[in-house]
Parts: sequence; C-alpha cells; structure tokens
Amino acid sequence: LAQLHTSGGRVPTDRGYRFYVDNLLDCDDFNIQSNWQKKVDSVFAGISGDPRDINKTVAQLLSDLSENVVIAGIAEEDDFYKTGLASLFERPEFREINKVFQMTSFFDEFDRMFDQIEKEFFGDLTGGILEDMNIFIGHENHHPSIKNETVMTARYNLPNDLVGSLTIIGPTRMDYKKNIGLVRYTTDKINQLTRKT
Repeated sequence: LAQLHTSGGRVPTDRGYRFYVDNLLDCDDFNIQSNWQKKVDSVFAGISGDPRDINKTVAQLLSDLSENVVIAGIAEEDDFYKTGLASLFERPEFREINKVFQMTSFFDEFDRMFDQIEKEFFGDLTGGILEDMNIFIGHENHHPSIKNETVMTARYNLPNDLVGSLTIIGPTRMDYKKNIGLVRYTTDKINQLTRKT
C-alpha cells in the first residue's frame, strides 16, 4: 500500500494490484452479472459476420459495460476501432490536466504507432491465438503515457481467418474481476460466432 498524500488514505501499489490479479486469475469464477450477460447476448443475436462490424460492435459494447477505453483491431492490419475516452475522463484519476493530456496523446499516437503497440502488448501474432489474456498494470506498461493505467489485452478468431485484438485501458483501480469476466465472455461469443461462419 502507498500513501499518496499525508492526509490521504492508503491505496494499493502496482505490485499490490499484480498480486491480487495473479491470485484472481488462478480461480475460474468469472461469471458476469446476468444483466451484462443478457446485454452481450442480445448484441450478438443481431451481429453480422463482417470482421470490422464485429470489432466496432464489441468495442462499443465493452466500453459501455466497463466504462473504460476499448480498442478492437484486426491483427497485422492497420484496422482498429477505439472508443470510451469520454467515460474514462469522468473518473477521479483524470481530474488532473496532465493525466488527460497523457491519455489523449496516447490515443492520438495510437494510429501512428499501431504496429509497435501491437507487438508490445500482443507479441508475435503469427503464433496463433492465446487462450487467455494479458494484463499490464501501471509501470508494467511499455508506453510512458499509460504508466499509471491498467491495460488488458486478448485475442480472438474472426471470420475469414483473421485474428482480432482487444485492448481495454482503464485506471489501475478498475474492477478486474468484472472486466476479466466481460472480456472472456465476449471473446468466447466472438469465437462461437466465427465457428458458425
């Protein structure tokens, strides 16, 4: 735990969050609330089989449910959809103008640095789909503009033999269990949809 201000309470450090997440990931209880599950199911009931439509829909859905930034892309293509910056800026962490500037800089640079960021967060995509997700907490992040945030990444299969990449960016105090559950449930739905097409 760290104390950011002499008059403030204590907050978990990046190492504290890492310990929590590592132990959380060891359990398989990531059932999401039934209202979130119904929302995901209803969206997938009407989704087209077009990979770009899937990514856009999933990014909007997860951004709405998680209240974080979500970037959904197609591996090895400069084709991605990003959303959720406004809801992220409603968080207390972004009351400081320099935090807003850092996040908007990352968001603006994302287009230009997509290949580099994709390699840093996802590694070599030619090796196929990872069964699970990666979570980078605070200073574990490669990009200096998001050193105080958590980044969750996951991959999934898309129609036409494409690989999708999903990134959620939010404060280190995010609801990890909720977001892990949402990502796992949603990527499972995408993989099921892809198998049907």
